Amino acid sequence: MDILGIRAQIKQSILRLPIPVKKLIVYLRDGGWWLVCAIWEYRQSYTTTLTKPVIPKKKPRILFYALHGMRYAGTEKNLQLMANSLCDTGEVFYMFGAEPGYETRARVLDARIQLIPFSYTTAEVAVPHRITTMTPHLTEVVSAHAIDCIVTASPGYSHYPWNQVRDIPIILLNIFGAPTLQPNVHTVIYNSETTKQHAANWIGSDHRAKVQFAPLLTTPPDTTRELGQALRLKLGIPAEAFVFGRIGRADDGIFDPIGIRAWHAIEADYPNAHFIIMSPPPALVKIVTEEQIPRVHLLPPSNIEHEVWAFHGALDAMAHFRFDGETSGVAIAESLYVGNPIISHRSHIWNAHTEYLTTEIARVVDKDDVQGYANAMREYITLQNINPTVWKAMQKQATIVAEKNFSPDSYQRMTKDLISSLLQ
Repeated sequence: MDILGIRAQIKQSILRLPIPVKKLIVYLRDGGWWLVCAIWEYRQSYTTTLTKPVIPKKKPRILFYALHGMRYAGTEKNLQLMANSLCDTGEVFYMFGAEPGYETRARVLDARIQLIPFSYTTAEVAVPHRITTMTPHLTEVVSAHAIDCIVTASPGYSHYPWNQVRDIPIILLNIFGAPTLQPNVHTVIYNSETTKQHAANWIGSDHRAKVQFAPLLTTPPDTTRELGQALRLKLGIPAEAFVFGRIGRADDGIFDPIGIRAWHAIEADYPNAHFIIMSPPPALVKIVTEEQIPRVHLLPPSNIEHEVWAFHGALDAMAHFRFDGETSGVAIAESLYVGNPIISHRSHIWNAHTEYLTTEIARVVDKDDVQGYANAMREYITLQNINPTVWKAMQKQATIVAEKNFSPDSYQRMTKDLISSLLQ
C-alpha cells in the first residue's frame, strides 16, 4: 500500500473516534503548525516590523489575503466580490502574490481598494504552505495598516502565514471542508452543506459556521447571447447547431474523461452538434487530437469577463465533468445564470453540485457512467428539437436556480451584515 493509502486508512480510523477526541486532535494540529511556522520564521530571520501606528480610523479596516488572489478561479472571484462589497462601509486592502499580468485582473476590483502585491521565492504545496521571502510579510501589513479583520480562504485548516496572526478576528472561506479551531477564526463560511458536514464529522456542531454557495462575481451581461453568437461565428459553428460546453482548470489532476468519451459515442449521430471546451487539460487535448474527435473546439483559458460570458452564451447546455467533483461549482452557476441546462456526473470525491442540480434543470449520472452521460446528451438534443416548450422551461428554471443560490447581490448583503456585526 502506498503512502496515500496508509494516510486514508489512518484518517478513517480517526474519524471513528468520539467528537471530543477528534476536536483535541484538531487543536493539537493547529497548535503544532503554528509552532512549526513560528520556529521556522525565526530561523529564516524574517524582519517583520511590528509597529503599532496611530491611525485615525473613520471606518473599519479589512484586509483580504490570498496567495493567488488575482486569478479567475471561483475562490478568488468570491474574495474579489466580498472586497468590492465593503468599500462603502470600510477601508479595504487586498493582498496577493504578484503574478505577471495581475493588473488586468485587478480591473474587476473597486478603485477604492488598496492593492498590496507581495513578492516571494517559493510557496510550498504541502501543509502548512510556508512561503519564503514574503515581502511584505502579512504580519507587517496587518501592523502597518492597523487592520481590524482579515478575510481569507483555505481548504479549511489553519495555514501559513495567517496562522501567525492571533490577535485580530479572521473570516475564513472554507472551500474543502477541513476543520480548524484556531481561536481567532471568528466565522467560517462554507461553500456548501457538503463541506460543512465534512468539517462537522471532525469537530461537531460549530457556532461559527455559515453556509453560502460561492457566488458569481458579476451576473451575465445583457449581451451574453450576442457574445455567444459572435463566438460561434468565429469558430465556424452554425447559429442553429446544438452546442455543449465545458470550462474548468487546465489540470490533468482534475480531468475526468467521461464527458469527452460520451461525446465521442454520440457525435457521429448528430453532425449538427458541437462541443466547445475552454481551458482544456492536456490529457483532454491529447485524446481529442490522437483520436481525431470531430467538432470539438478548444479555447485557451481567459481571465477576461466578457470572453467567459461569450463561452457560456454560445452554449445550449453545459457538459460538466471533473474527477474530484465540486464543493460548490462556480462554472456551473455561471452557465445556469445564462439559462443553460446542465449535464454532470457524481464524482469520486465531492458532490456538492447535486445539492442544487435537480431533474428540472440537469441530468446527473453516476460516476464513470459514460453511457448514461451519452444518453443525457442525446436527450437534450432531442428535447430541444422535438419539445421546445419543455426545453425553454428548463432554461428558465436554470436561471431561477442560479439567482436563488449564486446571486452576487445576496452574497454582498451577507458580507456587509457579517462585517458590521463583527466590528460594531
